Amino acid sequence: MQTILNFLIKHNHWFLFILLEGISFMLIVRFNNYQGAAFFTAANSAVGGLYSAISDVDSYFGLQQENSTLLAHNKELTQEVALLRAQIAELKNREALLTDTVVQNIGPGYRFHTATIVSGSSNTANNYFVIDKGRSDSISSEMGVFNSEGVVGIIYQSSTHYSLVLPLLNSKSRTSCKVRGDNTSSILQWDGNDVRYSHLVDLPRHTRIAKGDTVVTSGHSAIFPEGIPVGIIDKIEDSADGMFYRARVELFTNFATLSSVFIVTKEGYEEQKELERTITKE
Repeated sequence: MQTILNFLIKHNHWFLFILLEGISFMLIVRFNNYQGAAFFTAANSAVGGLYSAISDVDSYFGLQQENSTLLAHNKELTQEVALLRAQIAELKNREALLTDTVVQNIGPGYRFHTATIVSGSSNTANNYFVIDKGRSDSISSEMGVFNSEGVVGIIYQSSTHYSLVLPLLNSKSRTSCKVRGDNTSSILQWDGNDVRYSHLVDLPRHTRIAKGDTVVTSGHSAIFPEGIPVGIIDKIEDSADGMFYRARVELFTNFATLSSVFIVTKEGYEEQKELERTITKE
């Protein structure tokens, strides 16, 4: 403490000089407009530069943190993209394998396409689905639609790039089916109630059916090949007039989770349809 006091006493004239200079400078700035304006302008510029430098320093260290965060997010996104690519490749392999299996089970004479459902409904009396294939993909009306579980429906209309599918869960749907092991065909028709069930109507009394039998497409129309699974007979009862059987069929296809489907068409189908039209014209 004594050393500091001795230093101040020894150099007091310098401190007095600095104090007087400061007072003089303050008086000049305060009582002279031009000098005051010039001082405050310079002071503001100096302070602004100082704040800018401080801000740049803060931003620099902040950017390092941001860069670290972005790098972490980029790593996560890269891993997710790699995972999605692997899943897509696996799905394509499964689709190719499933297509080969379907072709082998159904046999030659049919062409297959794959499509994805882009919109639709499964909880109304007249449900529908829209798929991402249309006339540009050689898709047209009256082609059969099914998936790995069973029959889905038929193509009702097609535009250039999309098609409207009339599923089994539609009151207008009519699909020719039979019980596996019995060649008697019948019509599968939905009553608009439970989405789990449809009905085989007007089954002849001589048809050999029992609860638990598997229902498949009959192949009697050119829309579906023979033998595509439809469902299992859950209940058998008499028709309203008592002359036929009416069987409730638990459908294999889960329409609530549909995503990808197959479209099948018989080679020479257009020629067959044209021949059939000549009968209706006459």
